[in-house]
Amino acid sequence: MRKFVVLAFLTVFLIFSVFASYYPVTLVDDAGNVVTIQSTPMRVIDAAPSVTDFLLKLGYGDRIVGVTQYDSYTKAQNIGLMYPLDLEKILSLKPDMVFLFGGFQLPQYAMLKKLGITSFVLNANSLNGVYRDVMDIATIMGDPQKGVTLVDKLKAIESKIENAAYTIPIDNRPTVFYGEPGKEIWTAGMGSFLNELISLAGGVNITGNYAGPNGWLPVSPEFVVAQNPDIILVPYYTSGGESAAIKQFDTYPPFANLKAVKEGHVYAINGNIASQPNTQLLDLLQQIYNIFQKW
Repeated sequence: MRKFVVLAFLTVFLIFSVFASYYPVTLVDDAGNVVTIQSTPMRVIDAAPSVTDFLLKLGYGDRIVGVTQYDSYTKAQNIGLMYPLDLEKILSLKPDMVFLFGGFQLPQYAMLKKLGITSFVLNANSLNGVYRDVMDIATIMGDPQKGVTLVDKLKAIESKIENAAYTIPIDNRPTVFYGEPGKEIWTAGMGSFLNELISLAGGVNITGNYAGPNGWLPVSPEFVVAQNPDIILVPYYTSGGESAAIKQFDTYPPFANLKAVKEGHVYAINGNIASQPNTQLLDLLQQIYNIFQKW
């Protein structure tokens, strides 16, 4: 029994020694903030639903103590809105780290810093950005090798699809549009991760040469009609919502004569995945590639 206690003590001591020598770690987040992590984050608040995927894939689900009401992860406390953050609730959970998304959440970073809470912004706009975020989280949590293993796995998926699509001649690639019908349609343009996925999968995004905030921009129905894409990707956000999403195009008068509508090349993709830069983009890349093969 005494031998067991001694061995257990030595194990704990060695683990503590490793972490003690590993930290502090200083990284630059996706918003350009220089962040120093002093010790192993054991209590994490995930204020950005897109980050939950990273933490779960890296095996850190047990360290998540808080998520927003928009998160599908239910094993942690609900901290409410993504903006404004409930700072009182966050403080009550005593977090070692808060992960944020960019954009409208950025003002919250300064507020958390003022309260002495270490925060890190993750907002990739490309697959390489996703890989970097994987490595940042793994490094922050104390095990970069976990990040290397996951990134290698993700890159293998990307390479397989990219190599297959590479053989498709430029003239044989379908023109593609992403969005929902309406007077103003937000879509993916230059600098967005969705534009990159369309290209890697062997398609040509009709808004790929246009820029906007974080790569997204609004276009008019007239623009879509003038471009007359071969394939339309429409987002859905609830389970089983694929048919309803596709029907939007079938019943929208301005798009009645679109090639993609008339030939049945309107496809629904999960809008939650299409709007969150994390490891699930590789699953979406595979889905989009499979869609293009039907054309």
